[in-house]
Amino acid sequence: MKFTDLLRTTATNTFRRPLRACLTIVAIMIGAFTFTITSGLDTGVNAYIDSQTRAVGATNTVQVTATNPTSFLNEQMEEYDEDMASAGTDIGQGIMSEDDISRIEDQLGPGDQLTATSQVTPLYYSHDEGQRYRFIYNGYWPGKEMNLAAGDQLTDDTDQTQIIIPTYAVGPLGFSTPDDAIGSTVQVGVLGQDGQTRDLDATVVGVQVRSLIGGNLPFGNEAFNDDLQELSAIGAEPGQAQWYPTALVTSDDVDAVMTVLEDEGFAVSTAEYIIGDYRSIVSAVLMLLNVLAAVAIAAAMFGIINTLLMSVQERTRQIGMFRALGMPRRTVFSSIALESVFLSVIGGIIAAALAITAGALLGPVALEAAGLDLPGLTLFEFEPLNVVLIIVGVMLAALLAAVLPALRAARLEPMHALRSDT
Repeated sequence: MKFTDLLRTTATNTFRRPLRACLTIVAIMIGAFTFTITSGLDTGVNAYIDSQTRAVGATNTVQVTATNPTSFLNEQMEEYDEDMASAGTDIGQGIMSEDDISRIEDQLGPGDQLTATSQVTPLYYSHDEGQRYRFIYNGYWPGKEMNLAAGDQLTDDTDQTQIIIPTYAVGPLGFSTPDDAIGSTVQVGVLGQDGQTRDLDATVVGVQVRSLIGGNLPFGNEAFNDDLQELSAIGAEPGQAQWYPTALVTSDDVDAVMTVLEDEGFAVSTAEYIIGDYRSIVSAVLMLLNVLAAVAIAAAMFGIINTLLMSVQERTRQIGMFRALGMPRRTVFSSIALESVFLSVIGGIIAAALAITAGALLGPVALEAAGLDLPGLTLFEFEPLNVVLIIVGVMLAALLAAVLPALRAARLEPMHALRSDT
């Protein structure tokens, strides 16, 4: 029998019982669809996380705090209330003393650079004497770079006080577009130790899009940070203790710095470590989805075994006749195995097409429903190679399921098969 004849006969036998074949294909589709949609989610989310890691920069900087640092995904511009100034500064959990800073310095190598930011109290920011909004400072990170909707990155080798604001602050501060904000001056109200509030002028050099790390809080350059500390310290008593919410260590050996400071009891992190936390959460969810997909494929394999065993039983006399006419056992085996290939390829291709369509149509809807406004995030991205590998993997699983029925068909003796009632 020619290979083309074998294919034609196999295709006919596959749909000998259309309903049974369709139900088997549906079972295969469920597993293949889950694998494909999970693969697309994995590619899309991790591509976004990788872009965040590349954009953050400052990969040689370690953030040191007394407790684990937190990130803010808040996008609310809270109007400033004058009564907020009466709250003063709160030396609470997570604040480091001068002794802590000295302990950090003692652990650093000759090439390491420490930047310690003392307790600062920015209260609000406004533009052109407009509405004042509460200012939650994101701090100063040497070499930090972020994704910008407009403008440029901060510059440290300048005396100009520079600031980058988030996109959601553009409208409330009175700017029509992110580009309109670039080059404008905002006033940051700073509370001194004497209880007086003073304005610090800062030039907006960039507008940052929402992102996983620091994309929702304003941050400034070194000149801004120095002036902020200076204004916050006005009125302090001579010899008054300094407090530090965070410290940054720039080093060529980040891992060694993190290890030694963790041993000293400090909480340490880098931009990549923070991103890694998000990646771990995503990986755990995707692993669970893949387990469910594997269960579905396993169920489909039992369906294939049942379908092929019944097909072999119904075609016993036909197989016996082919064997009597000289068909080799390997050809009989191949014909049954090819039936599983037909079922798996059809199911896999349909599932992949449905998954890609669903990802393209439902991805943006899902992001909107979840309230995740993260520019640059495409929830589902399907790599052609990954889709092909999933289809091939499903086909191999189907071939494995076909071994038992194919062996049973190949071992049929012609005389016994011809005497069969089926």
